[in-house]
Amino acid sequence: MDRHILFLILLAAFFFFTVAIFAAAGENRLDVYVSVFTIEYLALVEILRPRRKLFTPLRIDPVALGLFVIFCIIVTKKVVDILTG
Repeated sequence: MDRHILFLILLAAFFFFTVAIFAAAGENRLDVYVSVFTIEYLALVEILRPRRKLFTPLRIDPVALGLFVIFCIIVTKKVVDILTG
């Protein structure tokens, strides 16, 4: 099976089961969903690493970079909320 197709199937399955589990648990915070989706995406990219041409000069995956920046913002916000109590 082509790695691109396997990547897309697994990513869709992971996202589907994540949403199903969180919905069953009654989770309604968007930051939890985004954080888990980011971790799942980055893990699958590292495991399967579909080969695609990256058009950025530094050869950085723009989706991974965007998700990572959003993830860092969410984590920073949560840490500040905890520290300021």
